[in-house]
Amino acid sequence: MNPEAQRLLARTGARVTQVAAWLRSAEVSPPRGDFLHFLGTGGNPSGVIGQRRRTGGIWLSLAGQAVVIDPGPGAAFHAARAHLDSRSLGAVLVSHGHTDHYLDAGALIEGMCRGMAERRGLLALPQQALDDGLIGTFHRGEQPGPWYSGGPAVRTWRDGQELRVGALGITPFRVEHGPENYGLILRGGGQTIAYSSDAAYVLSYRDEQGEVREVRGGAALSLPAEVLSVRQELVQAMRGADLAVLNISFFWQHAHRHLTAIGAADLLRRTGVPRAVVTHFDQSAAPDADAIAAFVAAESGAEVVAARDGMRLPLGGS
Repeated sequence: MNPEAQRLLARTGARVTQVAAWLRSAEVSPPRGDFLHFLGTGGNPSGVIGQRRRTGGIWLSLAGQAVVIDPGPGAAFHAARAHLDSRSLGAVLVSHGHTDHYLDAGALIEGMCRGMAERRGLLALPQQALDDGLIGTFHRGEQPGPWYSGGPAVRTWRDGQELRVGALGITPFRVEHGPENYGLILRGGGQTIAYSSDAAYVLSYRDEQGEVREVRGGAALSLPAEVLSVRQELVQAMRGADLAVLNISFFWQHAHRHLTAIGAADLLRRTGVPRAVVTHFDQSAAPDADAIAAFVAAESGAEVVAARDGMRLPLGGS
């Protein structure tokens, strides 16, 4: 080996030791304060493919804990660029098995588990997503080896059954979308945050001609004059929340699978939740995100904002 190669080996060898020590640091504190950081505000196949809005999901810091909710494509990249250290995570939460809700879970689990060298943190997901192998056995900690002996505790959601991450309580509630799917109620630090996930909501409505119509797959939607019946699981779960994070995707289209802006306004009226953030915009709705938020606010009487990529929203008095 020539002298330059020997020097290169020495330099890189020293860095290997330094990086290993950094990766496996025993204590990495979550960021200060309580906040939501939107790693991405896009959704659906159009969002995953086009990436005009990111599809990274949400970082929540609350009650001294950091968790990521629905880490879709780009979540790990955008967290790192926002100086949110995945080694500080206490949990990775997946509501359902669609690409824009789980694809970067493995990357964030590697951070949470110190390069898969430690047993720490929580992965929570639906049983169907687990059975389908959407999070592989390596990232579930089921392939231990000399260098990769770590992994998270793995829990599957049970409707209404709370999971704890330190002082943060997380209660799932079953919603209708396609695959097994759950909205989440997150409680900590005297605050309650409701997350809808992707959820069908309106069951029937009266259109502007006075005709009563059902919302179902394949049925054409006319403009509703009045929402009549809705899926009560969202109403019951979200009552009493301080803030709702609502995945609307569309203004009214595809209401048999999505909450939509019209459904969000009705939901906020029925629950009395005073503040909401609308997010998870389909590429078709994203250019009108602010107008959609203004519509939901006017129709519901709640304070409503449209999330932006990289937006950090303080919670409570933080």
